[in-house]
Amino acid sequence: MPKILITPAAEDDLINLWMYIARDNRSAADKVYAAEQTFASLVAMPEIGTLYQPKRLWLNGIRFYPIKQFHNYVIYYKPIADGIEIIRVLHARMNRDRKLGEN
Repeated sequence: MPKILITPAAEDDLINLWMYIARDNRSAADKVYAAEQTFASLVAMPEIGTLYQPKRLWLNGIRFYPIKQFHNYVIYYKPIADGIEIIRVLHARMNRDRKLGEN
């Protein structure tokens, strides 16, 4: 069975997203768990995401795909031999080059 590895930065991103949305609407925040459904889709079809064109060579191979039900939030991931690695989960308007470089 393919693995889904989540980096600590991506885990923090998901927690922060939940807390941000929960300030106004806790039931809507609980829908952040749709990210897990999206992770399952990505591990089943790792090439489905758009290939990211990075400025830093070490970021080559990263793909991105929006979270189902939260299209303003984007999952940045890398296909690996036995699954996928979730690198970050960022708002679409964030400076992704800077945020991905922090990882």
